[in-house]
Amino acid sequence: MAEATIDYPVTMGEGVRVDSLQRLFAAYVLESGDTLSLQDAMRQVVTNSMHQYDFMQEPVADEEFAGDEENVTIKYATSTRIAPIYNKNGVVTFERVDVVKKNDKVTSVTHRYYSFDVESQSFVDLSRMFRDDALADVCQLLRKQLLAQNNAKGNEQLNDLGYFNVENISVTRNFYFDDNGVTWSYLPNELAVEAVGEPKITIPYSDLEEYLCDDSIIKKLK
Repeated sequence: MAEATIDYPVTMGEGVRVDSLQRLFAAYVLESGDTLSLQDAMRQVVTNSMHQYDFMQEPVADEEFAGDEENVTIKYATSTRIAPIYNKNGVVTFERVDVVKKNDKVTSVTHRYYSFDVESQSFVDLSRMFRDDALADVCQLLRKQLLAQNNAKGNEQLNDLGYFNVENISVTRNFYFDDNGVTWSYLPNELAVEAVGEPKITIPYSDLEEYLCDDSIIKKLK
């Protein structure tokens, strides 16, 4: 079973081409490319979600059903919720939350974020924010902030908390904006073990200022 609740741009103010924003929404948030209409892309989200487990091979763990696999029913239910979480200064950010349940037990939750520049009708990626030569410095900011928010003095303490490969932390495109700064969100098993969940690291705009490219979108948000 699969379900989806999707909020998409219908109107964005005078002079804004909503059809173009809708195409960007379908391509990036719905991950449909540019060949499907918005309505078809939304249907495809549900279809893909519903059929992703069609060929899953499940082991029989319960002795009660051992040797009688035909009586074992594995029920998957997925839900997708997409909604805007930021809409200021010509930038809109959508949050996509995907939840998977196996036999009514939540087995996976992921949050993904997609931002668009309304004026230029474009997707906001790292090249719209930082100089290429500054990404390594931003990575170090992320590591420093991760240490601070976990009251850790070094990587070993972070490892004890379930984080791994911290020295190689990366600036991903899974981020969102708010009034204070940029928050990076890491998927389960991307930066920490699954039990930790999805770590989030927020860097204030003021700390990022020296790393911005000339036409950085962040300059519109500070």
